[in-house]
Amino acid sequence: MNQIIIAAHGRLASGMKETLEFFGARNIIILEQTVQETGFEAKAEQILQQCVGQNCIVFTDLYGGSVNQIFFKNLRDRAFHLITGMNLAMILECAFTETDLDASQLKEIIANACRQTCYMNDLLTGGGEDDD
Repeated sequence: MNQIIIAAHGRLASGMKETLEFFGARNIIILEQTVQETGFEAKAEQILQQCVGQNCIVFTDLYGGSVNQIFFKNLRDRAFHLITGMNLAMILECAFTETDLDASQLKEIIANACRQTCYMNDLLTGGGEDDD
């Protein structure tokens, strides 16, 4: 079973968790970086310590953001998957996959989620990716 951790700025993580629970996902751990937050790095390390022996997948909001940087530093010493630029589609797929996901499978999930991002107005006009 995959342990999902969502770490983000503001209340994004709690909003994602609430939406995932709407779809039936359970056992989602969140960590939120707020202006008032102190000890975020220690909390991140504590959460990762709880995941020892599990297939832990950490989702963060911004590539290069402080939240992602804290988890990235921990990749050297801990075994977990770190995905940044999260969206609901990719987290849903991971949350409902009953087998442990490996790096190859996670990369495919990321690619699938990216393909679902599109400019919907083009569907009205029959336009495609090649149109300017």
